[in-house]
Amino acid sequence: MSLNGDKLQNILVIGIGNPLRCDDGVGAYVAEGIEAKGLSGVTVWIVQQLQVEDLERMLEFKRIILVDASISGPSLDFRPIERTAGQVLASSHHLSAETFMSLALSIYHKDLDMHLCSIKGNCFDVGDKLSPQVQEKAQEAVRLICRSLKGDK
Repeated sequence: MSLNGDKLQNILVIGIGNPLRCDDGVGAYVAEGIEAKGLSGVTVWIVQQLQVEDLERMLEFKRIILVDASISGPSLDFRPIERTAGQVLASSHHLSAETFMSLALSIYHKDLDMHLCSIKGNCFDVGDKLSPQVQEKAQEAVRLICRSLKGDK
């Protein structure tokens, strides 16, 4: 694998969450919406959670966009992830985007260009449907992310 920029693929969109826990599945919903657009240079993954094992494969991309449900904050937020100093790995069960950035730098000496789109969930019960408010925000997120991707070409 090349760790320099000349062989990097364009963009990776990762939808995170459990689609069998109502609004927790919003990451997969948005990722599938982006994949359905058929945008050139965009690869989509859907995962229940970020895994350390995915880090090396993530290095193959120029830009990574994570899409996940949140339990607090704004109803829709899309922002670059900032690397934080002294990030500590507390658990392998839940890895934050900041932890991935720190690991990429410490292990591979590579800065990741990573963004997070978070959508505030209303219902995390067992079920396979998004709440109406979250579905509306998810469709808005697909449009927002697609607009940002078109600017990367």
